[in-house]
Amino acid sequence: MLRHRIATLMVALLWSLPVMAQDTAQGTAQNAGQNAALTAAQDSAQSLVPTARIGVLAYLGYEDALARWHGLKTYLDAALPRYRFELVPLTLASAATQIASGQVDFVLTNPGHFVDLSAKHAMSVIASRSVRQSDGSYASDFGSLIFARADTGITALTDAAGKTVAAIDKMAFGGFQTAWREFDNAGVNLFTDTAELVFVGFPMDEVVARVATGRADIGIVRSGLIERLIADGHYTAEDFTYLNTSATYTHPNRISTRLYPEWPFAVLAGVDPDLRDSVALALLSAKSSPRAQAARMRYIWTAPVAYHAVKELNAAYTQRVEALSLWQKLWRSGPLLLGALLLPLLVLLASLRRRRRPLAHSPSTAPQPELTNREREILGLIAEGFSSKEIARKLGISPKTVEFHRANLLKKYEARSSSQLVALAS
Repeated sequence: MLRHRIATLMVALLWSLPVMAQDTAQGTAQNAGQNAALTAAQDSAQSLVPTARIGVLAYLGYEDALARWHGLKTYLDAALPRYRFELVPLTLASAATQIASGQVDFVLTNPGHFVDLSAKHAMSVIASRSVRQSDGSYASDFGSLIFARADTGITALTDAAGKTVAAIDKMAFGGFQTAWREFDNAGVNLFTDTAELVFVGFPMDEVVARVATGRADIGIVRSGLIERLIADGHYTAEDFTYLNTSATYTHPNRISTRLYPEWPFAVLAGVDPDLRDSVALALLSAKSSPRAQAARMRYIWTAPVAYHAVKELNAAYTQRVEALSLWQKLWRSGPLLLGALLLPLLVLLASLRRRRRPLAHSPSTAPQPELTNREREILGLIAEGFSSKEIARKLGISPKTVEFHRANLLKKYEARSSSQLVALAS
């Protein structure tokens, strides 16, 4: 009797196994379907979150810009989860085009560049940057420091006449233009009165190195740099003489110029008012926010300050930069006038002597701009006909970094295309 019952149970169990397997398969398929649906819903929800694009001036390159402002992006992502923030590197040359094509909603750049851009594109400042100073305090203004090596005997701005002056770039606001104004007020035209005006590009430490080693007599840097280099042990305060430091007594760092407002955080016209106001409130609330500390923001933000002083400097610089006397203008235009007079005669001679061999062109003696090692590498590969992607693979960098250096090369050579760039550089 017992054996009969066991056999009956085994038969029932065998009959139930296919049904159980089918139920298990159906349950697994149902769970997979639910997971896929959930993932798709999450992706869909993510795609519906509006993106806010912040254009940041990449004066030290693409990677540096992303790293420098990563804390800001992290903080805004956390503070405003209903938006997704994206950093878009800009260059001095590309920013206007990127704004015109709608690639950015906000702009973070130096004050001089902001004034230039705002003259052509409607935008307003919603916050101003405040930077930690050498004494631990924060300031929303800055200037330039003009300095010389201590053993040169240079003590005044007027001593720059006939000397070699090193700076970052003629379009650098704190790295040149603010100091240019002080020299101009002292009666020194840096473009015409110096023996040589050298623009070394970034990093700004190179300006200090040139003065320290005697390759330049006078250097111009943004305020705060010397204090950092001294604190890091690269130099001592006694290594240099600091010019025109009576310009201001209220700043913790050495200053040779008037003070100007720090970088603005600007919003373009047409950006959704809710996004604009939310970002402004988040920036102004970040100073004492644990969320901002967790995001490791480099700077704090204050209410917008006035940028009228920057506009005045930009206007003066535009009007008087590289100003030439009437004699210099005539001297520069002399070859053009002479060419206009000789052209008919040359055409006549050419028509009479068609078999005459063309004259060999003398090699160009125009000074070549100074390039970084990376720029030289990229320029060489451009000359060999490689594309940005090919150059990126060869050098182990991103194509966007290649494009950044290509834009700098075009600017330095004042070229409009890669072919013209190669022609000017060869």
